[in-house]
Amino acid sequence: MRASHADRYAVTNLFSTLRFKVVYGPNLSDVLTRFTAYSGRPFLPPPWVFGPWISSDIWRSGGEIRYAVKNFAGNLNGRGTPASAIVFDSPWETAYNDLQFNMTQFGQGDDFEGDHYDGFASLSEMMDFLQKNGLKVICWMAPFVNVQSEPETLPNRFQSNGILERVPGQNIGKASNYDEGESRGFFVRKLAGGPPLLVPWWKGRGSPVDFTNAAARKWFADQLRTLLKQSEVVTAAGGSEPAIGGFKTDDGETQNTAQPPNVYIPVSASYADGRKGTEMRNAYCFEYQRCVSGVLGSNGVLFARSGFVGCQAFPGHWPGDNEPNFGANGLPGVILAGLSAAMSGYSIWGHDVGGYQDSNFGGSTADRADLFLRWTQFACFSPIMQMHRQVHGQRKQDFTVGKTEELRQYPWGYGAEALANYQFFARFHTRLFPYIYTYAKESSATGLPILRPLVLINQSDSKALGVQHAYHFGNEFLVAPIVALNANSRQVYLPAGNWVDFWTSAVHSGGQTITWNSGNRMQFPLFVREGAIVPLLPENVQTLCDPNYVNNAAIAAAKKDLTFLIYPGSGTSQFTVYDQTLIQCQRSGAARLITLNSISRPVTLQVSGDEPPGVTLNRSSLSKRATLVEFEASNTGWRFDSASRFVFIKFPHVGGSAEIRC
Repeated sequence: MRASHADRYAVTNLFSTLRFKVVYGPNLSDVLTRFTAYSGRPFLPPPWVFGPWISSDIWRSGGEIRYAVKNFAGNLNGRGTPASAIVFDSPWETAYNDLQFNMTQFGQGDDFEGDHYDGFASLSEMMDFLQKNGLKVICWMAPFVNVQSEPETLPNRFQSNGILERVPGQNIGKASNYDEGESRGFFVRKLAGGPPLLVPWWKGRGSPVDFTNAAARKWFADQLRTLLKQSEVVTAAGGSEPAIGGFKTDDGETQNTAQPPNVYIPVSASYADGRKGTEMRNAYCFEYQRCVSGVLGSNGVLFARSGFVGCQAFPGHWPGDNEPNFGANGLPGVILAGLSAAMSGYSIWGHDVGGYQDSNFGGSTADRADLFLRWTQFACFSPIMQMHRQVHGQRKQDFTVGKTEELRQYPWGYGAEALANYQFFARFHTRLFPYIYTYAKESSATGLPILRPLVLINQSDSKALGVQHAYHFGNEFLVAPIVALNANSRQVYLPAGNWVDFWTSAVHSGGQTITWNSGNRMQFPLFVREGAIVPLLPENVQTLCDPNYVNNAAIAAAKKDLTFLIYPGSGTSQFTVYDQTLIQCQRSGAARLITLNSISRPVTLQVSGDEPPGVTLNRSSLSKRATLVEFEASNTGWRFDSASRFVFIKFPHVGGSAEIRC
């Protein structure tokens, strides 16, 4: 807007509905709170959203789904990691976007690493399999209903050897719902009173649904509700619940910049509420996401690519297809995208771990592993952690091509170190759930994001203004991902206060830039504010889905147990968990007084500092356990770990208030 004048913003009023609201601070946090008060704040999504997701841009068969899930959720070959959702990216439908699962595709079995994995006889069998492995389902979509779907992107017929059957010149994949949508006037018009707008997009040719038309919204929403109904599974309580809990709402934008001149929203396009393409180039994604999110409500989530003012109220979002490298459209650019989104009120946000556009890497296998390591670390400290991969053209069509290459794009395909790194950070991201959920709840109330650029929290610190690729995760963590290939060090600016190195417990004073380094690639610059209290789940949680939904006692779901990671500072610090659990820590010299007010639950305290002469719970001494094995075998006691310099205290909290001295 300031392209024509260096000292002012100049705006041409192209339509009568254009309005401006100036949101004054002076505090940036107040700006976000006021801005989201009128533009919308994200509702609090269900807990499973904040567990790790597994995703591929195509699951070529039901056998491939079984293979992936058994490795992730079933710990096949020791590869197990927590996972709470699986994403069915395109293609999963019989045509774009008829919203019907292609069970020819998912009925197909497949062979991986010398073993055969069966396909699924029905949609209900597939949904039941995913449910019993602790996974919710997220289905990709776009706002177009196609008259023609590109055959190379839609494996809707397979020969007996698994190769896509292609019929030259045949119009493959006209959506079964297109004719109804056209006859009832549910698509955007090319011109006022004209025919439906038909646009070429990367999955064929189709018409965008007119989400300004109330009848069209109901028509589309009813199809989504039918899909949810078809995915229902039996819960432990004997009820039913849709396995599908989210939609990856792709596109909704004006133009495919990768394939000009494919314009999805031409200025002449006409909409049912009287608006034209000029007004809808930004507003269309809002109407699209509002419709789809309305079907799910607070029981589900979006994973949307586009956005405009107000879309932050329909969580969550992701920054699109990024390159797997350390360049401007790779990991460094994704971090900036997340921080930029955060400053615009987008709180529930994630990205593709490792990048997506695989052809744009060009590095060695070792370089790819290094990128995957570093991207995983950033994902752990993102609200949504999604492991995504790209399957290339011929390998999408021919199951016999590139199997070894495709295995590389799973965590275990990058080598033992990359797998161990992914397992550690996926588990820690899962353990961070009560911390992340607390800040997600705050976002729904105040509009403040979970990712917090340094300037948002430290506005008066001029040195924080230009800091890139570093941020606060909530208020307690300072995260500075490694953003260079094969690097083991980087400079980190520490704001005011004292900051504790998460890995070494070394304390650094704020207001300075330090050089952080480590020869261990499974570590990166991660600091905790002195005085911080971080609530965690136990280490063994496999899914954040509700145990009633999972209906499988073999899958460890979260219970009431909490661990509190405590870094005592001067004076008193406290943390209120999303369920109103309140914990405080007061340090006086070497002595620490911790007070807890909570429902009854097993509690573990992990307190940084020197070994105490003893530990008391409500003025009664707790027994010291001599070894880790003895400590883990008991439900009450304490131990000191001299290597990490943490005091570990555990007890079954009976509810109400408790006082711990150590």
